Amino acid sequence: MKIGCDIVDLRRLKLDCLPFLKGVLSPSEMTLFEATNNKKDFLGGRFAAKEAFLKALGTGLSGGPRMKEIDVKYRPSGQPVLCYDGKEYEVSISHDGDYAFAVVIIP
Repeated sequence: MKIGCDIVDLRRLKLDCLPFLKGVLSPSEMTLFEATNNKKDFLGGRFAAKEAFLKALGTGLSGGPRMKEIDVKYRPSGQPVLCYDGKEYEVSISHDGDYAFAVVIIP
């Protein structure tokens, strides 16, 4: 089993930088991002989840999948699930004030 975690300072996110957004969010996430009222929490949680996944893989931001290839979706219960290459992985995303935190488990 492998575990990765990441924390994001929401104050550092650039919501007006389209190339950054397109590099982080999958097409389905971009649709959700555009519809949400709380864009910083949404983006911060996704970024933390994806970086946690890359850390669990052991690649970090270099050498692994690109962030936009990783998709964080919701199960019918509302629980997030991280999807990559046809597989689902457990993810937990939390927010507190100016921070988003995520943990990913790869069995």
